[in-house]
Amino acid sequence: MVRATPEKMRRFADREYAGRLAIFTLVIAAACASVLAIGFLLSDNKKGQPTSVLALHVTLAVMTIIGSWLLVHTMFALQYAHNYYQGKGSNREELAGGLDFPEDTEPDYWDFLYFSFVIGMTSQVSDIQTTSRYMRRLALVHGILSFFFNTTILAMSINIIAALI
Repeated sequence: MVRATPEKMRRFADREYAGRLAIFTLVIAAACASVLAIGFLLSDNKKGQPTSVLALHVTLAVMTIIGSWLLVHTMFALQYAHNYYQGKGSNREELAGGLDFPEDTEPDYWDFLYFSFVIGMTSQVSDIQTTSRYMRRLALVHGILSFFFNTTILAMSINIIAALI
């Protein structure tokens, strides 16, 4: 993603592989399930456990939360990029678009990461206009998922701090 140019991204979108939506859905579901599993792990009675085991659980929980959060928004960024660069209808030269970036240049992965992580942090879009129905629906799902994901992370953070006290 770091060195990909818009031309490479367009070629990748043209070679759309079967099952991309299923893989996207499974990865998002797995990330959410891992956060849910942390809730069950940390809700167990910690009385009588050695401090080292508790510290290990908390460290693994924090690493999993951070990793899941990064994974979810990176997957959405890839989905936005793929949908933006796939050809419109039967015309592979015309971009499907759906997002209007402030500059006239074709966006790269950093632009899609920016769009995705802004939604992930704020549950809203910022300076990038959403211009297609499909992208609006995807951004809506992303915003709703982000709201609940962030709320869960906040609740787990409080739980982790309470476990340490």
